[in-house]
Amino acid sequence: MSQTALGTGLQPVEPTLKTSPRFYYALFAFNAVLVLGFWWISTGTQPVRSSGDLLNVLGRVTGLLGTYGVLWQLVLMARVPWLEAAFGLERLAVLHRWNGYASFGLLVAHAIFQTLGYQVLDGLGTVAQIRDFITAYDGLLGAIIGLLLLLAVVGVSIAISRRRLAYETWYFIHLYTYLGIALAFSHELAVGADFIANRAFVFYWWALYIVVAACLLAFRVLKPLLRFERHRFQVQRVQREAPGVVSIYIRGRDVSEFPTKAGQFLLWRFLDRRRWWQSHPFSLSMAPNRRHLRLTVKAIGDFTSGVATLKPGTRVLLEGPFGQFTERGRARSRVLLIAGGIGITPLRALAEEMVAEGVDVCLLYRCRREQDIVFRNELDRLAEDSQMRVEYLLSNGHAHRRPDQLGPELLRQLVPDLLQREIYVCGPPGMRATVRESLHRLGARDEQIHSEVFRLAP
Repeated sequence: MSQTALGTGLQPVEPTLKTSPRFYYALFAFNAVLVLGFWWISTGTQPVRSSGDLLNVLGRVTGLLGTYGVLWQLVLMARVPWLEAAFGLERLAVLHRWNGYASFGLLVAHAIFQTLGYQVLDGLGTVAQIRDFITAYDGLLGAIIGLLLLLAVVGVSIAISRRRLAYETWYFIHLYTYLGIALAFSHELAVGADFIANRAFVFYWWALYIVVAACLLAFRVLKPLLRFERHRFQVQRVQREAPGVVSIYIRGRDVSEFPTKAGQFLLWRFLDRRRWWQSHPFSLSMAPNRRHLRLTVKAIGDFTSGVATLKPGTRVLLEGPFGQFTERGRARSRVLLIAGGIGITPLRALAEEMVAEGVDVCLLYRCRREQDIVFRNELDRLAEDSQMRVEYLLSNGHAHRRPDQLGPELLRQLVPDLLQREIYVCGPPGMRATVRESLHRLGARDEQIHSEVFRLAP
């Protein structure tokens, strides 16, 4: 069924231009200092004569820094390949989350400080002051709505992290980030005292927005459209793999020239009537070859439950590839792959690619039941044709092979030479954490262990 990358003549994927994370930290800090410098030149030297003046100063500073942070939030959402190459998706996801909380916290502080400051100066109550903002200041109503939208995005992010909302809801509501920032922009330039007093600051602020918009347009819109124009990807067929699990084969022009590697994932947008408006992240479940790309999906939500109904010929728009969960970082000739559930998909592709290159591969595959095993025939065939070893760990199997006990003793028993292997782990968050802890207790180092978050912000 599968075709390995060996002998297919595939062009190697060139490494993305890699920049040190320190460069981006320095860039962030430099521009933050520049924002504060513009503020100081514009209004920072004005005397503070009352508590109302002090509150307004704090409001202006938190508003400028909060907006600056949100612009970086958009850059982190823009799929900029150099950022991914510098940080990796796991660190990038952490930066995105904490930068979001800090930025929105600053914007909330901005709203509170400015409201209280004007109340002190004008002698108005809270409701009267907000009414005055809306009726007497250009763009304030839009800014208030924008802040509420951003707060909704933060709330949804917290809820989805606790698995209270579906991915589709998370994705759709995150799109309001763009609307919230757009609504706030005119308010900043129209009534912001720092901008009114300093044209250079206005020019700089416009430049920040233009750079961010260019990143979004280039990497979120133009790049996927150009890729689609070149490759014309479409669904070739849908194949059942296990209960609730299907594989989707994607064909197109010059598939071998699509720059992706085993272990990476893409954002897939199926352009039919039901699904054109949403994209979802799925890793490749087969090493890239000349004929097609393949993703494998388990039915765990509305979208994934419906992909089995995809029709051959449905056009597919792809964003990516993303991720450094590849053999590019492999430093050893022996590899241990540990999969949990549908986490087998990128490891199936990595196993195929590594076996074709003569790598010594051991795969531990955790599943609940025998019928839940995905790619059983393909994995057994790979093992028969190479030195690859596969261990299926079933929850209803023998006690010493129970995957919910992936502790140090079991791992040492199954893979005695574990410390001499590069280790790739993919599965549910709890399983990944358990395995990483067990590996550390056995003496494995962080640089030896590879895992990644297979999700990007909308």
